[in-house]
Amino acid sequence: MEPKADHPGILISCYYKSSVKGENIILKHAFAYQLSGRLIVQDGQETMVFEPGDFRFNVRNKLAKFCKQPEGDIPFRSLSLQLDEEVLREFAAEHHLSSVSKPQTTPSFQLARHPLLQTFMDSLQQSLKYFATDNRELVKLKLKEALVVLLQVQPALKDILFDFDPPGKINLQVFMEQNFRYNLSIARLAYLTGRSISGFKRDFFLSYGVTPAKWLQQKRLEEAHYLLTEKQMRTTDVYLEVGFENLSHFSYAFKKHYGFTPVQAMNGR
Repeated sequence: MEPKADHPGILISCYYKSSVKGENIILKHAFAYQLSGRLIVQDGQETMVFEPGDFRFNVRNKLAKFCKQPEGDIPFRSLSLQLDEEVLREFAAEHHLSSVSKPQTTPSFQLARHPLLQTFMDSLQQSLKYFATDNRELVKLKLKEALVVLLQVQPALKDILFDFDPPGKINLQVFMEQNFRYNLSIARLAYLTGRSISGFKRDFFLSYGVTPAKWLQQKRLEEAHYLLTEKQMRTTDVYLEVGFENLSHFSYAFKKHYGFTPVQAMNGR
């Protein structure tokens, strides 16, 4: 089952089969509670695992792959509050809050279990049925309540929550080498490296001598070949791992580039 947005800003996710679908970029800060199943978050450097009863915080503009795993007949279920910028700016103005530093964090990190967090999530679950899908003001009040609770439990979140600056200009080559596996649009890549689309394309060509699309496909196919031949990974896992949208496109591109299929590569052609 696909994730279901029951209320603006409040998301209930439910999966009966293991899934790695979803955005590779975290678009909004989020406060989440794992109800059942297991969530595995990977950013290429670290792996974070969240079990039932865990609280987590997702950080805006971070890249990660999310794997939702049910436990036997028990589905994967999580409850999260999407903290959009409008609510955050309004709350910051009301409480005279601002970010004073830029802490380095993983895309998703665990919050220590605390009675205030548990009480809040228990209350939210019980009151969900009373929310109307078009009642934005009621949802906004709940989001602000969540912010009060989060800052009470972990005051350091202030520097993450109220940092409204766009990503600054960073080393393009370092970023691309670390993140080529993520299936992102050129517009997203440009934004995350602190550039306009035209500036990104210009700097990319100066760095690599080819277009972003051509470089990305070449890089992903090389990584796929390595995973198939050296790691003996299955084709159905590899195409997702290296950032292709679907298996048929991956298989076609791989055969066109190497002259043999991914399955043949895995079998030691």
